Amino acid sequence: MYRLLKKESENKLIMGIRDTFKKAASEYAHETNELCFLPENRLNEKIFITQGQYDWLSGQLLYCLIRYLKPKRILEISPSSGYSTMFMALALKKNKGGLIFSYELDLKAAKSAATNFNNYQVNDFVKLHIGDAQQTSIVAPDDFNLYFLDSLHTNTFARWFIETHVLKASRSDALFHMHDILPRHARVRCHNGPPFEGTPLDPDPKISISKKVKRAIKKILNIEKQMEDDRAPLCIYPPLLGKELPTYDGNCTTEAVLGNDLAALMKPEDSVFLYDVIDDYPNLEPLKYNSLFCRYYPRADDKNQPMEWNNSWWCSVTALKEAYKTLNNKK
Repeated sequence: MYRLLKKESENKLIMGIRDTFKKAASEYAHETNELCFLPENRLNEKIFITQGQYDWLSGQLLYCLIRYLKPKRILEISPSSGYSTMFMALALKKNKGGLIFSYELDLKAAKSAATNFNNYQVNDFVKLHIGDAQQTSIVAPDDFNLYFLDSLHTNTFARWFIETHVLKASRSDALFHMHDILPRHARVRCHNGPPFEGTPLDPDPKISISKKVKRAIKKILNIEKQMEDDRAPLCIYPPLLGKELPTYDGNCTTEAVLGNDLAALMKPEDSVFLYDVIDDYPNLEPLKYNSLFCRYYPRADDKNQPMEWNNSWWCSVTALKEAYKTLNNKK
């Protein structure tokens, strides 16, 4: 029976990542209305003490994918307060099986996550480990269906995760996820920038950004002291026609640089940036919470219209292994 289920899962992946998502959404989109309590509460600190920033479309597709593929084992690094984890756990609950092995370093965030798992009755589908994943032994790291990375966003940590766990994956149907990454052709703005304060494109150098917004910029871009040496430079793009506003590609971490380098080495059917497919899912109402969320964490397009970036990248583990080997051989 196990071999039959594994074969069925592998066959579902032959069609390619994009087609797999479309098939999953077509079968399970009708269930996503039950998930609305998540985006409606993601800025509620009484529920999520660390603010959830997993976009609405990304969350729905994550849920539908798990409903469709019915994974038995998921490895998640850094659930924080459990926001994105809830999309997965609720799908596993509907599947009546499966387990997320989740690792969180922040004690307060982990306690918040544990409370949420208990309150929404998904405890049986999440095994939460509190502590440094790099110092923790993970049982059978090669036998996961899904490797979910949303952590430090550095090249160093991403390489550790890929080399220690993903490269050892034995399943040909396994998937890999990286969050806070956009394709290099993305053009976005956040917190009224770019231009950010001090950039050459600043239209009025006399106008400074408030300390509060500065802190928000650093938070949303994950710029912290311990990451100063592992942060990618921002590439700012001026308006093409003179009517739009300056933009950047949304990537500011070395993890995002690594992810894009790997994606460039893959076939189109082997990976997908959700930023590129938002128009493919009108039935999921991907714009539904744009204004609500962006009111507090301003993210916008080149016309300064509120938008969620859907900054998630998915690829097959088989393709990732090949791309990673090729990338390292180039050095």
